[in-house]
Amino acid sequence: MASSIFKIENGVLAFTLVDTAAVGYLASWQAPAGKAVDAVVLADYTTAAGNDFSCQVTTGALNASPNTTDDTTPATFCQPEVTETTVGVTSFTLDATILQDPNISVGASAYAFEHDTKEVFWMLGLDGVNPPKAIGRARMVAGAFGGDARVTLTADLSLPVTRKPDIEFGDATTSRVVKGDGSAPVTTFNAPASTKKAASAEG
Repeated sequence: MASSIFKIENGVLAFTLVDTAAVGYLASWQAPAGKAVDAVVLADYTTAAGNDFSCQVTTGALNASPNTTDDTTPATFCQPEVTETTVGVTSFTLDATILQDPNISVGASAYAFEHDTKEVFWMLGLDGVNPPKAIGRARMVAGAFGGDARVTLTADLSLPVTRKPDIEFGDATTSRVVKGDGSAPVTTFNAPASTKKAASAEG
């Protein structure tokens, strides 16, 4: 297979608060109104409780951390030491570097500080709202306020993701949804993100 190189040219990072009082709310929702990753759009996040902060973001990534435990049985007179590794559930963080904007009353800096520790729905798009993109839930964290004089100020955010996210791999032509709950991946073909429908399910 030939090498594939990907660059983020038109990224999206948006948040909105999780509203447990929303009509039909389920704890399994990964996006506002329970929308699937291949159907959710930016407007679902740009409400009174959310915003699109893409233009303040310099870096955005979903990072995974393995969860492993080693159980070691000491060596005995008749056998060497044995170590067994147990693999637990992988944990994720949504990591972003933003341009600080404390001079804006409703900017990214203010949003992160105001909603510190609250649960939010998030969408990270690497080609706008087209795939590849990921959605999920996380706990908001406040960012840095201030820094060195006469330089462009940034802040690093690392949001703990509260459950394994859903990711749509591929592009606007052909994509494959891999859900965090382990259900069967779904492939879609030849339609824009706003209208495409599931074409087949892979076991």
